[in-house]
Amino acid sequence: VKVEALCDAYITLANMNATPWKTHRRGINIPSDQPLIKLKNLEDVAVPTMEIKVDPSGKYENLITIRSFKSEFRLAGGVNLPKIIDCIGSDGQQRRQLVKGSDDLRQDAVMQQVFQMCNTLLQQDADTRKRKLTIRRYKVVPLSQRSGVLEWCTGTIPLGEFLINTDSSAHKRYRPQDYSSSYCQKKMLDAQKEDFEEKYTIFMDICQNFQPVFRYFCMERFLDPAVWFEKRLAYTRSVATSSIVGYILGLGDRHVQNILLDEESAELVHIDLGVAFEQGKILPTPETVPFRLTRDIVDGMGIAGVEGVFRRCCEKTMNVMRNSQEALLTIVEVLLYDPLFDWTMNPLKALYLQQRSEDEADVSSNFSSADQGCNKKANGENQLFNKVAERVLIRLQEKLKGMEEGTVLSVAGQVNFLIQQAMDPKNLSRLFPGWKPWV
Repeated sequence: VKVEALCDAYITLANMNATPWKTHRRGINIPSDQPLIKLKNLEDVAVPTMEIKVDPSGKYENLITIRSFKSEFRLAGGVNLPKIIDCIGSDGQQRRQLVKGSDDLRQDAVMQQVFQMCNTLLQQDADTRKRKLTIRRYKVVPLSQRSGVLEWCTGTIPLGEFLINTDSSAHKRYRPQDYSSSYCQKKMLDAQKEDFEEKYTIFMDICQNFQPVFRYFCMERFLDPAVWFEKRLAYTRSVATSSIVGYILGLGDRHVQNILLDEESAELVHIDLGVAFEQGKILPTPETVPFRLTRDIVDGMGIAGVEGVFRRCCEKTMNVMRNSQEALLTIVEVLLYDPLFDWTMNPLKALYLQQRSEDEADVSSNFSSADQGCNKKANGENQLFNKVAERVLIRLQEKLKGMEEGTVLSVAGQVNFLIQQAMDPKNLSRLFPGWKPWV
């Protein structure tokens, strides 16, 4: 009963219209009619955004439960204005949570489960274990078809924040003489109606006048050379692991607001996993790269760039994925045919992702399956859907066999092919400008 009351309270808060406070940057008092702040005696309810390890004894004695919620909330940016709240646990610690309305979080939750599975596989292999190759996860709790609560990734900053979003961002500080990112965006937007050659020419001009600065992230934050080296290594490994796993799962929409940087460990956290299984390839402006490996990302890896650590970690990760074909295919197949989970692209999603105005290009891709009015089963699209799911599985199988463009490649060959694809300026110049391929 208490858990139910808590879920209902979350849903009520998620669906509360926050437009009146749209411009507020500081804390806002949660309105007194919100059930969340009236909840009492939650001592038996575990904090939903915490990972609960399976206890073989079944006792679960030291669970951290909810003491209370702080009476203020903040707004995160984005179209639907998700709310940030603080939950105080029985251990006295505050834990940030993001409460989202009009957004189907089931895909995010499912992708986190797949990440968990990949982490288990990486943990079982000696080579990937000794390199500490993992994917950073966060807890996602879908509460209804169109709302849910997520663990706030504390101590992280979006790539876009560090690199370009403000006057104190790295690009403005280190290369004030370069084009501004908004000017680059404008140039690429204007080039959208041009042919590929023209886009390529404009993109190359932007690259000449917008040089990468990401190496300064580790330099600014980690002043001890040994620590700096260790963090840069952790960053490079993190890019490698998340790139390969992201590629296998066909993860798209990797723009600069959907990749967070942990300011302490320098690892990446991928958020907003709404475009998966290569659905980005059927957007009006199709995605042309397997993962985000732009010049700034490579710049953070240091002088050797993609050679050495990055390439080797990609190969080790790919090796584990290819050796775990059965496990991966089994879990993905179950997900694809889950009637509650809509991973397919549709015109509404596509419009949402690629018709964003410039100030909203950093909005997370959220839309609700309830709005789409397309129950797969109800309207005779069942067979069509099954065909799409089948194609996704076949493509996944091909990837795990090293099949790229009709040729079967070794692990090293496949990784090389993907790195080339991801860094090819021709591919980058064809991407949707909101993806900011010059960053």
